[in-house]
Amino acid sequence: MHPTNHLAFGGQGPILHLAPANGFPPETYRPFAEALTPHFRVIGHRPRPLRGTHPPASISSWHDLAADLSTDLDYLGNERIIGVGHSLGGILSLYCAARQPERFRGLVLIDPVLLPHLLLPVLWLMRKRGLQHYFPLARGAARRRDRFASHDEARTRYTGRGAFANFVPAAFDGYLEGGLRPAPDGGFELAWPRAWESHIFGLAPIDAWNALRHIHVPLLIIRGTESDLIIDRSWVELQRYAPHAHLAEVAGGHMVPMEQPEAVAEVIVAWARGVNADKKAS
Repeated sequence: MHPTNHLAFGGQGPILHLAPANGFPPETYRPFAEALTPHFRVIGHRPRPLRGTHPPASISSWHDLAADLSTDLDYLGNERIIGVGHSLGGILSLYCAARQPERFRGLVLIDPVLLPHLLLPVLWLMRKRGLQHYFPLARGAARRRDRFASHDEARTRYTGRGAFANFVPAAFDGYLEGGLRPAPDGGFELAWPRAWESHIFGLAPIDAWNALRHIHVPLLIIRGTESDLIIDRSWVELQRYAPHAHLAEVAGGHMVPMEQPEAVAEVIVAWARGVNADKKAS
């Protein structure tokens, strides 16, 4: 296992590889991972923004980050994995499973970035004209506060606000643990730089729906019932694009694995048991 690109959560059983959302270090998923460790060996992925080795301009699409993930999987040996990805991490895992199905026992997408079809031509045109930084999520990330005098100041700033509003305490603690690093001039800064977060949002994928058609491994897609990303129309369209997928909903929003970690883990464990039972029966 690569010592810096992965976070080992422990556990026994098949490898479950967990890829996080944009802006969130794998430590944020600790309570979710701990709910899975009785059944799997859980390994968290640290994407390129957390490594401090490349500037945002080093990528021109999410496929570049998926290539990083694919390379990192080589460090896990030849064992086939269960790939689990949330939001950005879902699409990176989707791209990898479409290209290398032999590496996967199964694939779990948690509120993946499958944007409404009506928005895709707009994103394409913005990118064509070099205006992707005006995409609302990209603009919001670029304005995000990125310096704090202390962990306590960051805790006060984020508690009960925005994406963190409904986090269970252990997930919030995990974010502060992995999401802040000492700043060169004192205090703390975001470990996942806001320039990276903004750049990634500006490159939001327009080909992810088509990638679903190339998945030939067992597939589970989970959305939060209050998700503002996977809207109802998209949820219905998923049945057409991925008729072989198992679809499940868990009470919560886009951040459902941090809001309902045990409930999401239970859905995954039950699905994996069913997949194993089907394989034995065949």
